[in-house]
Amino acid sequence: MVKIDKDLTSIRGISVVTVERLAQQRIYMVSDLQRNTRLPEDRTLLSQKININTKTLYIWAKQADLMRIEKIDGVASELLVTSGVRNVADLAVVDVQILKQLVDISLNNGRIAYKKGISFHDLEAWKKEAAGLKNEMVNDPDDKPLDILFTKLSSTNKKLSLNDLTVELRQDILISAREAIILAETLQTKELLRNTAIRFERLERPAAKEGGYYFGLSELMAEIGRGVAKAQHELDKSSIAIQNYIDSQETLRNYGLSATWYVLPETTFQMKVDYSVVMEETEQGTEDGTNKSSTNLVNSLRVAPINAKYQNYFKTSTNIESELNFKIIPVPPPTRFTEPVLVPDLMDLSLEEAKERIKESRLSVGVLELNEDVEPDNGKETQVIAQSKKAGTEVLINDLISVAYARRDDHV
Repeated sequence: MVKIDKDLTSIRGISVVTVERLAQQRIYMVSDLQRNTRLPEDRTLLSQKININTKTLYIWAKQADLMRIEKIDGVASELLVTSGVRNVADLAVVDVQILKQLVDISLNNGRIAYKKGISFHDLEAWKKEAAGLKNEMVNDPDDKPLDILFTKLSSTNKKLSLNDLTVELRQDILISAREAIILAETLQTKELLRNTAIRFERLERPAAKEGGYYFGLSELMAEIGRGVAKAQHELDKSSIAIQNYIDSQETLRNYGLSATWYVLPETTFQMKVDYSVVMEETEQGTEDGTNKSSTNLVNSLRVAPINAKYQNYFKTSTNIESELNFKIIPVPPPTRFTEPVLVPDLMDLSLEEAKERIKESRLSVGVLELNEDVEPDNGKETQVIAQSKKAGTEVLINDLISVAYARRDDHV
């Protein structure tokens, strides 16, 4: 097994403050993090102790497991995780050609900067080394493998080729794989690629064909909205990265510096369009639960942006056009997610009473730690002797409240 001596700060997102919290749990290096995050229950317990979101810790755990390979550093491990590799066991059986394309996508769109780059030779070498390592990590139950990385569909009626940029699911249907990849980049998630095969199998072409110029109005507006959301997300990520850097530098931190935050207060969109109302055929099962299906005719509004290509192709003039105007504005989240609540006084309550009081206060029960050196003096089987947050402290709904409690020796 390769000896790991990599620093925790090599993993992006682990700040100096987090390093100090991990040190309190005797986690000093990436190898320590890997040993303490192998199981889902280990990650849940550690996330509570260091006050870190469980999903964030899970990402770090996957990176730490991949960094068991000598040449994989923090940035390379993040690229692999972003591309769908969950641990060394995945890397040992991955399709290197597909993985190389997914890694290049992350590099090309600028989400992760890596001066070294990752070559096909690097991935081959890492895969070979991963095959010699023991699988030590148990993934979260809902983190399913990204099938596209491990399965080549080569049957006559179901064939996947990212090089040809086509997915052939039936002999009469061709769907662009590049479109799926672009959408996955836009959403910045591997979930779409994970479900690509299923989505393609269920996709049905409408009976109306419009030459590739027309788009569904709802899809067009939704895509614009996603673009605005992505732009805001990128601004937020930049500010967070700057703030993390300031926090990691003692000199800058002592000056009291803070990152500048930018926001898109609203976005007004104006587009010259041509429109068409088409009738599409859709098949739908009957309500009696049988396998019979009925054909429905549905009217659909389709629009095409007016541009030079459109005008040249259809020989149109600017006097036959409509105008599409809409505005995207931010709204505050529901108050149930941001409304502060007060931590209840749990001292001297029994453990069951304390858990009930926590739930009544719209909070979540955290770590329950038994102190065997203390006997209850409240006349009950158990007694809360400490709580993680003082009574009366303002917290948010569903925040974790941990308690320490005593228990009678004769309690079963």
